[in-house]
Amino acid sequence: MNKHNWMQAVLQENSHVSRWISNAFHLLYYHASNTWQKNTFLGYPIGQCPFDMQVYQELIFQTRPSFISQTGVAQGGSILYFASLLDLMGAEADIPVIGIDIRLSDKALNINHPRVKLIEGDSTEPSVVDRVKSILRGRKGMVSLDSDHHKEHVLAEMKIYKSCVAIGSYLVVEDTNLNGHPVKPSFGPGPYEAVEEFIQAEQNFLLDDVWKRNRISFHQHGWLKRIG
Repeated sequence: MNKHNWMQAVLQENSHVSRWISNAFHLLYYHASNTWQKNTFLGYPIGQCPFDMQVYQELIFQTRPSFISQTGVAQGGSILYFASLLDLMGAEADIPVIGIDIRLSDKALNINHPRVKLIEGDSTEPSVVDRVKSILRGRKGMVSLDSDHHKEHVLAEMKIYKSCVAIGSYLVVEDTNLNGHPVKPSFGPGPYEAVEEFIQAEQNFLLDDVWKRNRISFHQHGWLKRIG
């Protein structure tokens, strides 16, 4: 047995070894100051794991959402990435990418793309939700949650925006790796715990393991597919 086949056999027979290696790399990559935090897209900071952006690309192409919405805009890289993907797919010009943030950065406000619609405010405030729904006009699509990562806020967002997700599309809860899953064990209940509570009570969504072939995802417990 050659070295490559031997290693494959070890990993297949010892899933805990595989998980340990994945978690070790996850911790190393996440906490390094010169990895994902330095990533950009067309000059805009995009604080994401590249594996996750690949998964997003595949899901957006497969599901062809009638809109994409993200809470938590930061410097705008993800919003511009989503808008650019829709362009590359030849999506209809009126399909919006909506970004919501408690305070929009100057960098994000500098984005000049006809699909991008930015809303400043708390994503759970009724007035903000009303503005989002006025843009959607009844459309169903994909929703990504990346704002305040504390459990109660994430859970509130999930309950508010779940109805906006199309059947077959995704509600993505980002950064479920917090609170020791496996990073930042002292964070406290966060996205992971919000998903656990949500999924126990909500039968129209299931956890999708679409990320697993990449071994790691910052949102590994947060890819939720709507099935009903």
